[in-house]
Amino acid sequence: MGGQQVEVLGVERRRRWSEEAKAAIVAEASRPGASVSFVARRHGLHPNQVFTWRRELRERAAPAAAVSFAAVRLVEPSRPSGSGIIEIELAGGDRLRVDGVVDAEALRRVIAVLEARR
Repeated sequence: MGGQQVEVLGVERRRRWSEEAKAAIVAEASRPGASVSFVARRHGLHPNQVFTWRRELRERAAPAAAVSFAAVRLVEPSRPSGSGIIEIELAGGDRLRVDGVVDAEALRRVIAVLEARR
């Protein structure tokens, strides 16, 4: 290795992507059936870059400061056990009662709407 020479052909420059271009690439990679690796290669990117942009866009949409924790208090059920009632009390005083089998995604959307009203 002592006598090897390396020839530098040019200086690689970082490309700058506009926020609109980043959002478009993330949206393309997020389509059902899309491959992040394929979309990244098509745009000359590493897949990790697309995942980073996705995380950054998500964080800008819902900043960490907007996230809060709710106190949870377990109480004796007012109905016979097995009734499956969940009562959620939100910070603004709103209460949400859920009875029976609950679709987690639907419940998340309902809570998000109630939280947004505050």
